[in-house]
Formats: sequence, structure tokens, C-alpha cells
Amino acid sequence: GRAGKAPPGGQMTARVETYVGAGGKTTSIFSRALMVRKSGKKVAIVTTTHMMRPASWFISSDLPDGWRDVWQRDGIIVVGTLLDNGKITYPGDAVYESLCNLADLVLVEGDGSRRLPLKVMGAHEPVIPKHSDVVYCLAGLSALGKTVGQACFRYELLGLADDTVITEAIMARIVEEGCLRRLGTFKPLTTVVLNQADDAILHQCGERILQKLSRPGLITAYDREARNTK
Repeated sequence: GRAGKAPPGGQMTARVETYVGAGGKTTSIFSRALMVRKSGKKVAIVTTTHMMRPASWFISSDLPDGWRDVWQRDGIIVVGTLLDNGKITYPGDAVYESLCNLADLVLVEGDGSRRLPLKVMGAHEPVIPKHSDVVYCLAGLSALGKTVGQACFRYELLGLADDTVITEAIMARIVEEGCLRRLGTFKPLTTVVLNQADDAILHQCGERILQKLSRPGLITAYDREARNTK
């Protein structure tokens, strides 16, 4: 097909959900993809920055022959440009836009977090496609009780000393000032996701943190949810 810009008014048919922050973006994306696939829908996953190449479902952004057949069979594809370090990056606008016309759901990983449970956005983050329907801002509750030096990427951008212990109030500040405040026009579309609520105490911590934030949120624990899925 001819690769072109999306028509004015953005008539791309897929729902687009962008995941930013830290503490389980990739797990959240794949859990969502598997859930949606059960209803017979086609899901495409991309990153606008970098993510690890997944063990399955990867399709190179040059879209090799038969890629649509693979997608039809598997229901999920992860499309990206492979880098030398085993990571993948954005597949380019033309490929991305064609995915948005062919998929039912496109899931976007919009920033990186060095595998830490918390982060502060850098100057050029996050990278959110302009027609995203919803943004999920993640943070990992496993960071509570650790220092920002141990558990938060780019904490210094908020002026925090590396030995600052992550309390509920500090975690709320990191999510609010380090992420939500940097989302611009996407903030009204954003839901906070506090992940890694692996026990009742962490779940209660998450509920108190959500009360301090300017956007509504969810509390998740994917290992438990995965065990409960049929």
C-alpha cells in the first residue's frame, strides 16, 4: 500500500493507548494485548522511544512478506526497527499510521525507565502520539521505603537528594511533578496506574497516594491478575 500521512481529522480507526512512566509499562501493555486478543481483536504494539525486543510477535518495520498472515494468526504484533543492542525503536510514521488503520487497538510505550519502579520525565519525554485516546501513567509501589537513588530514574530533576526515602508523599510528588505536570494537553486524558500492589498494605498505600494526585487512577498487581485469568 501507499504510505502517506493520515488524512486531516485523523481518520485512523484503531483505539490508541499510550503507556508512560515506570514500574511495569511493558507488563501492562502485554497483559492488555492478551486480554483484547481474547475477544478476537487485532492488537499492534509499538514504542516511540526504545523497548526490549520481545521474545514473540516481533515484526520488523520493513514489514516482511506475509506479516499480515502472521498477525491474523497470532492476533498480536510488535512492530519496530531493530537496534544493535537488542532493543527496538519507532517503526516510522508511515508504518505506524498503517497499523492504526489495520488494528483494532494500538498500544504505545512512550518512554523508558531503566527498569526502575519510578521515574521523572526527561526534557524530551514522554513521546505520545497526538491522536492517543488515553494515556496511562505508571508508577511502581515497590519503590516505597527505598531511596530515590535506588528506585527512581532522574530523581535529580526534581531537586531530590539521592538518599531521600520514598514515602507516600514523595511518591505522589514524583508522579505529579515528574510525570503528570509534564503531559501538557494529554493530562486530561491520563489515568494513573499504581502497579506492584502485591499485598494488602501496598494496595492501601496506593489508595492514599491516588487521593493526593490530580488525576484518577487504578491499582494493579499483574502477577496476581495473571494467575486469575482463565
